[in-house]
Amino acid sequence: MICNPDKKKMKQRLIYFITYLTVITKITLSQNPGDSLFNTSVVHDINIVFSQPGWWDSLMHYKQHADSFNLSTQPMMGDIIIDGTLIDSIGVKLKGNSSYGYPGQKKSIKIEFNEYVSGKKYDGLKTIILNNNTLDPTMMREKLALDFLNKKGLAAPRCTYAKVSYNGQYVGLYKLVESIDKTFLKTHYGNKGGNLFKGDPGGSLGWIDNNPSSYYASYELHTNTTANDWSDLVNFIDKVNNTPVSEFYDTLENNLNTNSFIGQWAARNLFVDLDAYFHAPHNYYLYHNTATNKFEWNTWDVSVSFGFYPFWSEDSTVNTDILMSNGGQLTQRMLDNSTYKTQYLNTICEYLDYFNDSVLFQQIDSIAAVIYPYFVAEPDSNQMFQEGMFYATIDTMTIPTGIGDIPGLKRFIVNRRNNVLNQLAAIPFTCTNGISEIKNSYRGILVYPNPFSSETTLRVNADLKNATFTICNTLGQQVKQITNCQGSKVKIERGNLQSGMYYVQLIQDNKIIATTKLVITD
Repeated sequence: MICNPDKKKMKQRLIYFITYLTVITKITLSQNPGDSLFNTSVVHDINIVFSQPGWWDSLMHYKQHADSFNLSTQPMMGDIIIDGTLIDSIGVKLKGNSSYGYPGQKKSIKIEFNEYVSGKKYDGLKTIILNNNTLDPTMMREKLALDFLNKKGLAAPRCTYAKVSYNGQYVGLYKLVESIDKTFLKTHYGNKGGNLFKGDPGGSLGWIDNNPSSYYASYELHTNTTANDWSDLVNFIDKVNNTPVSEFYDTLENNLNTNSFIGQWAARNLFVDLDAYFHAPHNYYLYHNTATNKFEWNTWDVSVSFGFYPFWSEDSTVNTDILMSNGGQLTQRMLDNSTYKTQYLNTICEYLDYFNDSVLFQQIDSIAAVIYPYFVAEPDSNQMFQEGMFYATIDTMTIPTGIGDIPGLKRFIVNRRNNVLNQLAAIPFTCTNGISEIKNSYRGILVYPNPFSSETTLRVNADLKNATFTICNTLGQQVKQITNCQGSKVKIERGNLQSGMYYVQLIQDNKIIATTKLVITD
């Protein structure tokens, strides 16, 4: 007996299948390169595999040889396994300057997926960077700064974490950072054909002359290197320096995405990232956007954010002038223009709504809970800081070193914020946006005892009026709420809450005033 299939049903199923494939394809294509890698909260598992004997000595030799002769480091061929996925025949090389002095095998690494096989990518990316967290015992300064810039829609790499091994042997916890390359440009600007310049080693944007070769020592051209046409950069530097004061605003608006630049400038100053253009004129990329014919500012290397800088004390970084402009001619001329100066200071005000304990402390605690197990599992020979310093330096412990203070992260945030508020008052400058919560007198929540087993007391620095305390677990789920709070003290009873860590938010007039954590023990 021969059975004839129902052609109508088959046609319906075929249409459904084609529609399904179309939807899945659109979902896949709508993702930007790197989304699967960076838009997750997991610590990625990366294993770099070499078959060559003496592979570590070779990696070190190539790096040292390149540094000696000011050359680009030769990559070694290897394989890489990322979260169980094998990508073979990729390029691996050690990178960094000060970070290269990190102990043992925990050196910063650059992975080039397409070095030996043209067009090879992972998650749409041609390269990734693995930074070793040198001189940051908290391992999160760079992560916090880059997360903020990306949240604000500013052009900066994304950052996440990875546990890195060589041939199956665990090396340590790394920050996994996005590269600024043509893939990055296409994602941010929709085009990648323009010139991409890196402002290194000393790209002050100061005027020398009309000869492009005069700028070769201070900048690097990363795209269109065969054409090697620097005329657009020279023209831009000319306009920054030589435009009359009366024409400066209109000229700069026609040649630079000033909103993006001001946002990145304000953030790096507020976070006291002194290894940046406004102080030390480098660590940025300029891209000539072919769609707008304007230059775009792209942040690079924020690893010393939150107050560490060689040979500076903690007091010096906390008190960094928000109007500092000794790094480059661009910031000085913009501060001399009243419109740009007002926009810059108002951007500082806006960012102060984020730069406070109620926002950053919860983010810091969440990151710490995720990465700490990978930090303590590192081989002792690969650790620059003792394990006990991790949480201490997250809170208040400052490490004095021979090359400057590494401030306690949370203490620095509180002190820097108060200093900036004082600077704004001294200018004087009245914010027209941002810092909404500083209009009240709350500075935080004191919990005592903490940890506790049955009950504790929350205390604030001012009298509450119909305030609400909301308690959430580490997944962000509300587990308890206390309403109509009056006075400066509120008692919290454990009730049926399980042991563990919780977050408390104080809400007054429909605004989050302060956030802290509490720990319940049995």
